[in-house]
Amino acid sequence: MTTPRTDATSLVRQVSIDAPVATVFKYLVDPELMCKWMGQACIFEPFEGGEYRCEINENIIAGGKVVEVVQDSKIVYTFGWEDRENPVVVGSSKVEITLEENDGSTLVVLTHSELVAAVEQHGEGWDHYLARLAIAATGGDAGPDPVANPPADA
Repeated sequence: MTTPRTDATSLVRQVSIDAPVATVFKYLVDPELMCKWMGQACIFEPFEGGEYRCEINENIIAGGKVVEVVQDSKIVYTFGWEDRENPVVVGSSKVEITLEENDGSTLVVLTHSELVAAVEQHGEGWDHYLARLAIAATGGDAGPDPVANPPADA
């Protein structure tokens, strides 16, 4: 499903989703639909300078600013964690997502760059969330997110 590529400060993941580009795009920019695959509360203002914020749970919160939105084609935003202990702070890295129609399916290519640390962990996170996006965007139920709701003994 995903094709990982990484270097010292960036990673690339791709997934093919059996849904039209317009549908997948909505799941990337509509906060209500975003919560079906990532986060319990999301903000995405789809214009340059708009806010991006995704609360995975009350302790795990990502934020940044929207850089570019091209309808049904491309989304770019800055990214980082509100946790001051995390080396990837809000706005310090960049996520670019491109969508390409391919015989009724959508190829999603995600590039997360300018990561100063934790490339491997972010790759694992994107693998997890892109798999959940593929379920949600095809009308499935991705179920409770184990990252947002870890088992009590974790």
